[in-house]
Amino acid sequence: MATTRPTTIDEVLVRLNILIDDAVRSGARIGYFAALYERVTSNVRRALVAGNVFDDGPRMERLDVVFANRFLEAWDQHVRGEPPTESWSVAFAALDDPGVLVVQHLMLGMNAHISLDLGIAAATIAPTPEALGGLRADFMRINDVLARLVRVVEGELLQICPRLQRLADVVDVEDRVFGFGLNVSRDIAWKLAEDLAAAPRDRWPALIATRDRLSAAAGRALYPLHGAARATARWILEGESKDIKHNIQVVAE
Repeated sequence: MATTRPTTIDEVLVRLNILIDDAVRSGARIGYFAALYERVTSNVRRALVAGNVFDDGPRMERLDVVFANRFLEAWDQHVRGEPPTESWSVAFAALDDPGVLVVQHLMLGMNAHISLDLGIAAATIAPTPEALGGLRADFMRINDVLARLVRVVEGELLQICPRLQRLADVVDVEDRVFGFGLNVSRDIAWKLAEDLAAAPRDRWPALIATRDRLSAAAGRALYPLHGAARATARWILEGESKDIKHNIQVVAE
């Protein structure tokens, strides 16, 4: 297992692709989130290469690397049998459950990574209110990169699970089923970054722990499901592909 953390976005992509390849070989469900995240990171990299999206490209690459390392560290801790953050523990607990939908795995990963990790990453590279204020416009543009992928991935999820289309006819899958409200999760992340930047460093662990508990509670609303939501998920699952290796490749396309 790699222990050296990536220091560039290219190194992040190498790590993510190693994780995806291992998941495809073994049929490990962590490949779902890793495949989605690799696509997001690749899109951020292209935006950085283009140089016409962000005000400060080098700063945004630092944000991307710190952000990605939060996920990679959590996964490495899980593999070693060490407890990651509570939010990631909820997401990882679902990986061995064959009754969890692919979209649930993606939502659980995004919940932990955006509502907790993104705010920490932002405050890490912009640790004062003044620095964070300068980051705000580019921070919001990251959400635009995420949003562009939502429609694409939504269509791919329908390949894995055609019954999701029936649900999409009733609710807005883009915002409520797949994305669970990207704007909401982004705003939660920004609020955490503001709280951290305004606080002395010795207060950061307590603030992060509080946010982690709240994010974990949100994750538990996604897994395990109860009542009508559980019945609906079971019905959707009946029509979902059981081929994990295939499903990972679909999400990674």
